[in-house]
Amino acid sequence: MNTQHTINAPCSISGRGYWTGKPITLCFLPAEAEEGITFLRSDQPHTQAVQAVSEHAAGLSMRTQIGSESLKFDMVEHVMAALHGMGVDNVRVVADSEEMPGMDGSSFHLALKLQGVGLRPQSATRQYFRINTPLRVGDDQRWILAEPLDADGLEVEYQLDYGPDSPIGQASFRTRLTPEIFLRELAPARTFITEAEAQYLQSQGLAPHATHQDLLVFGAHGPIDNRLRFQDECARHKALDLVGDLALAGVHLLGRITACKSGHQLNAEMTRLLRRNYLEQHARESHSSSKRVAA
Repeated sequence: MNTQHTINAPCSISGRGYWTGKPITLCFLPAEAEEGITFLRSDQPHTQAVQAVSEHAAGLSMRTQIGSESLKFDMVEHVMAALHGMGVDNVRVVADSEEMPGMDGSSFHLALKLQGVGLRPQSATRQYFRINTPLRVGDDQRWILAEPLDADGLEVEYQLDYGPDSPIGQASFRTRLTPEIFLRELAPARTFITEAEAQYLQSQGLAPHATHQDLLVFGAHGPIDNRLRFQDECARHKALDLVGDLALAGVHLLGRITACKSGHQLNAEMTRLLRRNYLEQHARESHSSSKRVAA
């Protein structure tokens, strides 16, 4: 798709926040071309919208957050993945709470909601950034590599490895991103955690309502009271998180992104690097265009 798209009609979805357990409703509203993805708070009606780009984002432990100290939107990665994966360029996301609804720990119900209302093309041209030279962040153990791809589109790969003592097995997943592939192969992949991590979080008063059916909780012998949707579901979910975090570059990427044992913080570092390169390239092209017009 070479034109920008927004949703055909408003739609909403409700669920509970993982961290707080509070009921939360998100409303998706059509937006004008070039508006991008913005987040607003219906419980704070006089605050400004927050643009969903890396300048306003922070990769935190176990989640991504955008906004400021006074106006936050927490755990936005699954929402951003659904919007980007389904091809939405311009939309207003209105939340009645700081946290996004956890749903089943995936982007599936969000993506289905967007598919249900459909998209409509807009007059503006979609913005792309082609990765022409390799870019790398991280160290020898955990890293992300962005590099050119001899074709249009975005290819993502995630390499998962928590070590030989983890109940979560080593796996990798790679795919070329399209709305159809996203909905089928990435969106259903759920959040996962070890039993020890889950017990610790709940001892701190976090995720008080979450059960083994709300996400994948791994015991010594695999998921507790739950079944995997894919054999490599954990690697797929990490790829889903990566797509959501990369969407904060604010542009459609053309290239290959390979991540090894990365999390939201390292994802955020790569996203900031990609966005900086895109903005610099855009500024150079705008300057060259202005010179040609003047001549």
